Formats: sequence, C-alpha cells, structure tokens
Amino acid sequence: MERWEIRASPHADDPQRHLLLLRGGVADVAAVLKKFGALCGRPTPLEGEEFNMSFVLHKLTPETRAKMDAWLVQMAPPKPADAAAASPAPAPAAAPPPAPAPAALPPMPSFASPAAPPPPAPAPSIPPPAPSIPPPAPSIPAAGAAGPGLPPPPPAPAPAFGIPSAGDLPPPKDFLQPVDSGGPAIPAAGAVPKKEPLISLGPDAPPPPPPPAPVIPPPPAAAPPPPPAPAAAPPTEVRMATPAPAPDAAAPAGAAAPNTASRALTDELRPDFTFETLLVGAYNRFAHAASMSVVGSPGSMYNPLFLYGVPGTGKSHLMYAIATSMSKGLGTSSLMVTSGARLARAVTAGIAGGMGAIDKKVAESKALFVDDIHLLAVTDQNKETLARIFKSFFDRGNQVVLTSMYPPKSLGALEEALKFQFSKGWSVDLKVPSPNVQRDLVGAVCDRIGAGLGGDEIGQLADKLTNWGYSDLSLWARRLGTLRKIRSAQSQPAPLMDMLRLIYEPITIGSEAPPPDVSQSKFSPPAPAADAEPLAIITPKGKDGAAAYAAALFYDLGSKNGFNKTYRHALTESYDAMQQVGVPFQIADMCHRAGVTRALVVGPHADSPLAPRAAEFGHAVRRILESGGVSTGWIPFSQIQIGAHYVNAHLDFDK
Repeated sequence: MERWEIRASPHADDPQRHLLLLRGGVADVAAVLKKFGALCGRPTPLEGEEFNMSFVLHKLTPETRAKMDAWLVQMAPPKPADAAAASPAPAPAAAPPPAPAPAALPPMPSFASPAAPPPPAPAPSIPPPAPSIPPPAPSIPAAGAAGPGLPPPPPAPAPAFGIPSAGDLPPPKDFLQPVDSGGPAIPAAGAVPKKEPLISLGPDAPPPPPPPAPVIPPPPAAAPPPPPAPAAAPPTEVRMATPAPAPDAAAPAGAAAPNTASRALTDELRPDFTFETLLVGAYNRFAHAASMSVVGSPGSMYNPLFLYGVPGTGKSHLMYAIATSMSKGLGTSSLMVTSGARLARAVTAGIAGGMGAIDKKVAESKALFVDDIHLLAVTDQNKETLARIFKSFFDRGNQVVLTSMYPPKSLGALEEALKFQFSKGWSVDLKVPSPNVQRDLVGAVCDRIGAGLGGDEIGQLADKLTNWGYSDLSLWARRLGTLRKIRSAQSQPAPLMDMLRLIYEPITIGSEAPPPDVSQSKFSPPAPAADAEPLAIITPKGKDGAAAYAAALFYDLGSKNGFNKTYRHALTESYDAMQQVGVPFQIADMCHRAGVTRALVVGPHADSPLAPRAAEFGHAVRRILESGGVSTGWIPFSQIQIGAHYVNAHLDFDK
C-alpha cells in the first residue's frame, strides 16, 4: 500500500459515513476487507494518480476510526504531504488535540454518490466466525443430496446449522484426485506445495493407498498397503489416466441412443437464481459485493472471481445471478455458462469429433462461467484444449467466474493443468449463515422452487433441517413440492409432517440392523410403456444381487405410492468400489454411453475405501450425472433396505 486517506462523506441515513481512499494492489484490498470487512462497502476502482481504490465505510465511530488509523499507519506510514489529510485537524486552542472526529473532514462526493449508498453492514465490526464442524453420525449417511456430502469431520460441538465452513473442509481426494507415488496430492498446511497429479477419469494401474488425513477415519477393514515397488527412474510428467470413450463413440449393440444432453457445452440461465432472489447477510456480503463489481466492471480486478464454500452457501446462485445480470447488456448468446463436468465432457467429445462448434462458441463469448470447477475431469488428451479455452478468455480481458466446493489451495493439480491460478483475481469464501437467518432461507428457497409450503410448515421444516443440515435444502424442498402435487392429484391429504415421516425421518433415524444379504435377490423388470424413460441401475462390484434387490424395492414402493412414470432398463452395471480414483466419472460415462436419462446408484459398501466419504462420493456422482441430463437417485449401501430412499428416487426422477 503506497498511500491512504479517510474522508468524511455523510449521508442522511448514515451521518458517520466515510470514504477510505488508497493506492495499492489486490493484496492491499484483501487486507482491508479482512480486517474491517463489516464496515466496508464494495471496493470501487478510481481513475487518477493519487488513489486507485475507494471504500465506503458505514457508521465509522471515533473509536473504530482510531483503530483503523493505527492499522493503516502500520501498513503505509503517511508521507509528510499526506499527514494532514490522514489525521484530524488540531484544535486552535492550546488544549491537547482532540480525538479523530468524522465531521472535521470535508466531504468528497466525487468518489461515491450519497444518493445510492451500498447496503449498511451488520452491527458487529468483525464477521461472525464460521461454525465448527459437527461430529459425523455413522448411522445416518446422506441421502441423494443436491450438494456434496460433507467429509467426515473431527469431533466438535455441533452448530445449529449442521454443516461446516468451507475453510474447514479437507481437500478433494480419493475418487476425484489420484495420489502421486511420492506422497499426498495436497501438501499439509504450511508445507510447500509440490506438483500435484491431475484430476482424471480413472487410473491406468492400481493407485497407491490414500495419504493419512486426521479428519478422515480409515476404512473399517482396510488392507495394508502393498510393499513399495523396486526403485525406478522418476517419470518426466504425471502419469495420466486413459479416458473413457467419448459420448458419441460406438455403443454396444442394443444400447440406447446417446443422451444428447450429455454432449451439450452450455447450460441455460436459471430465472430463479438472480440477485433479486438472493438473501444477503454477513455470511455472503463480500461475495455479493464482488459479484456486483463484476457485473459493473467485468474483466477488471475480480478476474477470475472464484467462489467457494460448503454445500448450501449459495455459490451457484451467485454465479447464475452474475450471468443473468450480464446477459441484460451483453446478450445471452455472448455468455458461456457451463459446469466442470459438462465442459470436460464436451471438450473430450469435440476432440474426437471436431472442435469447430466449441471454438466458435469460445470466440463469440465475452464471459465464461464454470460451476463446480473441482469436477473438471482433466486427462492427457483434453488438458491442452481446456487450458487454451481459459487462456482465450483471459487474453481478451473477458470475465471468468468459477465456483468450487474447495478453496484454491486444494486444487493445485487443476491449476497446473489449466495454467493459471484460481486466486490470481479474487477468491471469496462463502460462510454458513447464522441460525437467526435459517428460517428466512427455508422460506426463500421454498418460494423460489414453488414447494407450496405455508408459514407454519416452513417453520416445521426449518426445525427438522436443523438436525440434518441445510446443505440439501433445495433438494428436500423440491421433493416435498413434488410429493404434495402427486398426492393432491390423487385427492390424498398431504400435511407436511406426514410427508416428512415418509421420505425424511426414516433416513435420519436409520436402521440398527446391518444391510440385508442381497446375494439371492431376483428381479424381472416389467414390460415398459412406449414413453418409458431409459433407466440405469449401478451397484458396487462384488455385491451380487444388489441391483435386483434395489430394482425390486424401487418398483414396489413406486407402485404403492402412486408414481405413474414407467422405466425401461437400458443398463445394469457395476463400478469398482475398491478403486479410489475417478469412479464418479466412470459411472457417468456408463450412463452417457447407454443413453439413459435416469440412474439409480447404490453407494459403496462398508469394506470399500470410499465408504468413509460415501456422502461426498454421492454428491460428485449426482452433480456429474445431472450436468449431463441424467436425473439421479442415490441409495447408500448401508441403508439399501430403507424404503424412503427409493421414494425419494422416484421424486427426483419426476421431472
């Protein structure tokens, strides 16, 4: 920071309003927001040689002004010419100089218009800390969630909200990120990062055992690691997985036509995800301010804008809100809105069949939006093309917005593959909202989705979700709305508590009995109707009968609960639950090659090294499949006998 100055800029609604003017870089802006974020409005770039950045300071009391002055002096001691502007004027009498007084400085309206001040910050001067991670509940695995399941956290007092802060999440590993033979892919905190292997579709050879992580308990019956191989010359580059065939590759005889949605590059804007439908508070104020700055000045200091946080904190909502606002000036066709899984799949297919359409879209687009960048499947075949796409946007000064479940420091391998740093622009950690806004969030989501819940029912749902966690709020609201419509169409009563007892409570209570022996299960699918949806049933290898058991229960409970959709069995397949690398991408490839639009996926069994992260694994499967147009029903293997999961799968398929 080269210089700074605080000037009074009072407003009728805020007589203590001031402006902080400074000349510095992005790191200086970040330091100010980190230290005094609750007071600051969004940073505004300025033109001029004296200062290049302006902040509005809301309700700056003399005590806080003194603290800010002292901190700024440490950051950049004022030069002689600046001393008078940076300090309050002394009293004319011989008395000691007065304390800093906001009214003693002249207003400077040229840097910020008092007619439209940013929304006032909350009363605390420092944002509330994120709640600690709740202890895991082994008997209650996550249902098929819209957001990623949380990794097993260390024991801590359970917060009311039920999900941890993104800053406490361990880095992505196992099924998303292979482990190099030299050690863990992500170094421990404080260590110097090493080159990390790239996220891939799967290993060429059995991967080494996962690195030790204090927050992740070891699998119940994990085998000891194999003895090290004889010493060999180190490879010149990270060994990559061989990608699965492209979606338009030849499918087995009799297979369904490929799902065309799986090959789409771009996504539609979401009319329900706008700034008007977004609740703003201390938990997302920084992210909201940065997002508004991107809309007002795309491609400037917030490029790329990297939004990260745990499920349910509004990352996707903010990304689509930015895209919707920018589309009003640039036009929808000038935006490239996609997801990590969708982008990688489209590029892989384009490499096999021609990149003309993708290159044309990239050249015509003036902004790039990638949701779930951590699910970008990078291979030797597509990494150069993916890096070239991002470089094209940065070289032209176009805006890039990314979202991730994990912070940039956990995605070093992906940064290396794409040849740019996610944090080179602006990274914002979206926090978990405080308990006093949880009910407002439930109401806002239910209204946006059209769940049809009344005020009392919203309170009841909020109380229930307090025990389960809000990461799946949108998913549960959609399920309840769909179930109520089905029951109303059948002239059946649909009170909220009855619906929760059917689809929610059995999952949270769980079952004390171990999973049943499914090895002898048999199932013959019913004759499909003409309009039947192609269905895949995916189960872990080595669990013979699991597919028949799950299919029989799926159809039985669908019939008993009045679900009228019919399905045609296009694929019954299994995945290697003992493999720790790239399994969600392999499941997605199975479904896309078979051309299915619905997939019932049974999670890993207790002996699998994926079992401790089954909820996170399920999130990755759901997000990757649904980005390709495949609705997903998730069945935890430990609860394969609980009927509520199958009812929820029917509700998730009812689209």
